[in-house]
Amino acid sequence: MINYNKYTNITKEELWLLQSKLKNNEIRKVTTYLTNKKDNSNFKFSEILDICNIDNKYDLLNFYNDLKRKETSIDNKFIDRFYLESILQKKLQHPSLLAFQYLGNPKILSKPVVAIIGSRKPTYYGRQQAQYFSKELAIAGCTILSGGAIGIDAIANAVGYEYGSTCAIIGSGIRNFYPSSNLSLFQKIGNSTNGLILSEFNSFEKPQKWNFPRRNLSIAAIAHFVLVIEAAVTSGSLITANAAAEFGIDVGALPGAVNHANSLGAIELIKNGAFCIQSPRDVLERISFLKQYKTLD
Repeated sequence: MINYNKYTNITKEELWLLQSKLKNNEIRKVTTYLTNKKDNSNFKFSEILDICNIDNKYDLLNFYNDLKRKETSIDNKFIDRFYLESILQKKLQHPSLLAFQYLGNPKILSKPVVAIIGSRKPTYYGRQQAQYFSKELAIAGCTILSGGAIGIDAIANAVGYEYGSTCAIIGSGIRNFYPSSNLSLFQKIGNSTNGLILSEFNSFEKPQKWNFPRRNLSIAAIAHFVLVIEAAVTSGSLITANAAAEFGIDVGALPGAVNHANSLGAIELIKNGAFCIQSPRDVLERISFLKQYKTLD
């Protein structure tokens, strides 16, 4: 059981401000300090900046004080890593995560969370398998997690939403959805009690290319299982899969045609120790969640 009360001496709004304003190496410093903190003593926002030796602490303090006076964050929704841990019932191994801005319902993460990821240009086989696994695992009671990108991600999020619950962790701000082709899907998910959109970036942040490796780490950390449907050897999906393995999260990959570029990343994962996944049962057995699965065999 996660002891959430240990961390209540700094607010989720303050953690979000640090998440969205600091450089990644500075977020790592604060994350390391807070996650290693042993006592429950109170400390102020300004003290965190001093303890972690944040370079632009005066600018950040001025921004923070101005934000408090204007109360501009009143309509925003934030969730910090420690409350996330209490929902997920596990410690997050992410080295540089303090908080997310969100739309939707964070409580869907209390279900087993299965990340389904893969190519932005899937084959017909890849699309078919993404639909099948997302549907069956959602029906079984899992929350389908993905990155909201085109291709496998969009299929997983759309099918998960249709048949159960889904979470999309995006590589842009919560008020600047990317890709725009998935705008209607994001709106459905964000306005649903069965959906959740998470972003670790400023509300209007553009989809910078360096945002996506960070987003991939968040997917890996939150998932209880990571399933790669199709991926090339240079795919971002392999960043997610390798990070999950480092975090102690089980990784599975779907075998595909050995002569197709979209299969090579998944084959490489299997060769390096990922579970070879052939059916939704294989995933559910790994997360010990077979009891609700009614469509086996």
